Amino acid sequence: MINYSFFAGEKVFYLIASIIILSGFYLLFTKKNLLLAILALEIVFNGINLMFATVSFYYGDLTGQMIVLLSLSVAAASFAIGLILVLNYYRLKRSLNIEGMTVLRERIEDGDRDGNI
Repeated sequence: MINYSFFAGEKVFYLIASIIILSGFYLLFTKKNLLLAILALEIVFNGINLMFATVSFYYGDLTGQMIVLLSLSVAAASFAIGLILVLNYYRLKRSLNIEGMTVLRERIEDGDRDGNI
């Protein structure tokens, strides 16, 4: 068995991952910019990946590291799709404000379903 005593304690990595996750949620719920919201979700995903990697490292199981690799690839693809959607929304509205997105919902609820926005 490998001696892991030269590494920082397991709780330190849990604390760092928790801080990263909470800061991502803070950004997600306080900022009104659509691009910052997508970046905040990426921060949350990276904090969760750090948690998986920490658990995998300290328990000697490679499953967590495989989950992290899969999750990073899925997160990169979802970030690319989200960035494309943000770019199209910006071209349409010339704004990245999240509160302006309710206008789209109101027009659809009013019966304008043919795409004339």
